[in-house]
Amino acid sequence: MNIAKNIYFSQFKKTFHVIFTGMLGFWIAIGIVFFILLVLFFVFIYPLSNQYARIYKESEDLSAALTTYTAKKDLYSETWTTSKRQEADLYDKEIENCKSFLKDKDDRLEAIFLIHDKEKGLVKLEDEALWKNEYEKRVSAVLTKLGTSHIAVSEDSWPFQKWGQEIPTWDTILSVQKRFWILEAIANIILNNTGIAKLGKITFKDTCSSYDPSLAQIYTAIPITIRVEMQADRIQFLLHDMLKSDITFIIEGVAILTVDKILNPNLSSEDQTELNKGKNDSISNRIIDVTIDAYVIDYKA
Repeated sequence: MNIAKNIYFSQFKKTFHVIFTGMLGFWIAIGIVFFILLVLFFVFIYPLSNQYARIYKESEDLSAALTTYTAKKDLYSETWTTSKRQEADLYDKEIENCKSFLKDKDDRLEAIFLIHDKEKGLVKLEDEALWKNEYEKRVSAVLTKLGTSHIAVSEDSWPFQKWGQEIPTWDTILSVQKRFWILEAIANIILNNTGIAKLGKITFKDTCSSYDPSLAQIYTAIPITIRVEMQADRIQFLLHDMLKSDITFIIEGVAILTVDKILNPNLSSEDQTELNKGKNDSISNRIIDVTIDAYVIDYKA
């Protein structure tokens, strides 16, 4: 009897142990799966849910803005759109006209000396030595014209290039050629202005203050400073002649200093000196020292 009870109890205990062990393994497996899902949620799903929520909010805001926009009464019509397109076309056309104008003005600056050939007519100089010879002739002609005028000229007024016996290369010639055209234009402007008494100095500079380097693909600047002594009432004509020149001058600034002189072409130099000491000065004949800062447009396109 006791043996049967022991056998039965032993079987029951074994069965309970198997069931309990199986359930524990099951819950452990469930716990591991839950932990893995929890990790995946916080690592992948939760950040994406925040991103989706932000995108959804932005979409809602955009939708609200579009709804408000479409509710307005002043929406752009087809007529307005057509008008603006025509304005844009006109704007582009004017830009092209400006570029064409600058290109035409720049042709003078880009030109190389021409000489007359018996067979070919006018031909461009391509030999460096011949170009140098023509340059020196042109410089001499400009200085001769200035020498016969009433304008006093300092010895170092004109920054013309001097090579001596050296023959320049085309890398040098191209820039010197442009500077010659600029100086020749200034000489003609000065000779055309009867109010200039003395040419101080003309200087080519390295930089200028108002030029925008971001426009270098369209044009570059050749900075220059001009200093003259002239009648006060003639300065406007000097600036006018510069701006209408074949060379495109851009005036950056004009500095004016008074000079204790009075110009009267009807008096001798001795009488002029005495008059300069007087008090009844004529404003129109007063001599002023003028410094003009400018640059020349060198078009690239």
